Amino acid sequence: MNWNVKLVIIILLLLSFSCKKEDPTPVPPEITFLDGWFSSDQSFVTARFEFYDGDGDLGLKQFENLGNQEFNLFVDYYEKQNGIWVLKSPIITFNVSENKFDTTELHLRIPFIENEAKKPLEGETEVKLLFDFNADTFRYELFIVDRALHKSNTIVTSDFIVN
Repeated sequence: MNWNVKLVIIILLLLSFSCKKEDPTPVPPEITFLDGWFSSDQSFVTARFEFYDGDGDLGLKQFENLGNQEFNLFVDYYEKQNGIWVLKSPIITFNVSENKFDTTELHLRIPFIENEAKKPLEGETEVKLLFDFNADTFRYELFIVDRALHKSNTIVTSDFIVN
């Protein structure tokens, strides 16, 4: 083989290995709990977390509110009872003024984030969450779902202790 043929083969090999192939595997979002705190009047809790969505399709448009797209931030509320975490979602309380039980779901909607380039989205956000005032220790578990219905990991907040 002459030198030119060898050089062409080497260049073709290098080019074939240097081309980055797109990964067709869907990229679920990832979230990381940062911190949480009581509001100054102790009427709600704020939880702060980071998010990363590799395919950049996070958030719901206002008109998308049925079926799988009613919520995209899912929250479960747990209370510590006799040293064991007990799922208490939805929160059910008795409304004395109306003499009836109230049921409160904690699921929320992350608004649509415009991303025509479909680049990964990342950032941090805070959510305000309700709790049962009769509880003395509680926490939350949260996960998000992107527009393609890819579910993130689940994060657990720190324990909140009512004074």
